[in-house]
Amino acid sequence: MTKTTARERIRQAGWEPYAWLVYSIPYLFASFDPRLTIVETAAMLAGYVVFLATYFGGYIVRGPRILWLMLVMDLLAIVFSPRNPMALSFLIYAAAMVGNAFAPKRAALALAGQVVVSTVVAYALGMPAWYYLMATVISALIGAVTIQAAARESGNAKLRVAQAEVERLAKFAERERIARDLHDVIGHTLSLVVLKTELAQKLITRDAARAIVEMADIERIARGGLAEVRQAITGYRSPGLSQELEHVRETLLAAGIEATIEARPVELAPAQETALSLALREATTNVIRHAAATSCHIRFYSQDASVSMEVADNGRGGDAPFGNGLTGMRERIQALGGVLRLDGDHGTRLLIKLPL
Repeated sequence: MTKTTARERIRQAGWEPYAWLVYSIPYLFASFDPRLTIVETAAMLAGYVVFLATYFGGYIVRGPRILWLMLVMDLLAIVFSPRNPMALSFLIYAAAMVGNAFAPKRAALALAGQVVVSTVVAYALGMPAWYYLMATVISALIGAVTIQAAARESGNAKLRVAQAEVERLAKFAERERIARDLHDVIGHTLSLVVLKTELAQKLITRDAARAIVEMADIERIARGGLAEVRQAITGYRSPGLSQELEHVRETLLAAGIEATIEARPVELAPAQETALSLALREATTNVIRHAAATSCHIRFYSQDASVSMEVADNGRGGDAPFGNGLTGMRERIQALGGVLRLDGDHGTRLLIKLPL
């Protein structure tokens, strides 16, 4: 957190510090009372200069150091009030500072201490009854209001910091979501485009008609991938597991991998269906790219108040570390309270469980 200079703090306070000076004007008029000597008038004007410095210091200083400013205000009131009763307004200004000195409980104690001191001084000087009204009631009331205002401002400042942090985390989470979704969408689409392109190249000299069909299919897949990229930017939503399963079956067959799918009807929330669809897409893309498998078995079933998805192949297996795709898949599943397990002992077996 950066420190603000004295000038910046005054500027942040706006016009308010100058507006409250209106209550010190009676002191100035009373300082020119004809009954006062020139020395007394000069002393009171010098005291007003000290008051101004102390008053604006209250907008600059923070913490316990404000107590010294309050003490100066109190002394000004005690020294000048016998000849200039309007100096009692300094007690109110001092009370108004206490809200910026401490947390509410300690500020209330400091305010109580000032009221006690003012009352004792008034009694010792033999001041009239209206003096006590200024020294106790009004000072206590103004001090209580400023303490509450300072506490509210502190709470609002904390809330603003919290809101800024929430916005920062939300932006970060959204960037991660877009990165994960784009990885899954583009990776799967490009893998299928590569497979279809290789097949079309092989067929171009043997079966031109079928090669044309494959190239048209490539165009369809590319256009579909472009639409899915747009969806990923705005918030990807799966068209449904049934359509995703057909899409995956088509992709595996195009790669020469035998696909067997066992799917039992399960009622899923939209977020769960989207997460499982993206996980299925990433899993089958990994089978095609890395497994060197000839068969892939996909299962969906519900058990123990959870839905499970299993993708198993007969490929090379292994315990390679998680890449971006699997990491994003795991984060997406964990965000929904699910778990992801990967077993590479005999081929590769991916198991995902989500609570229903």
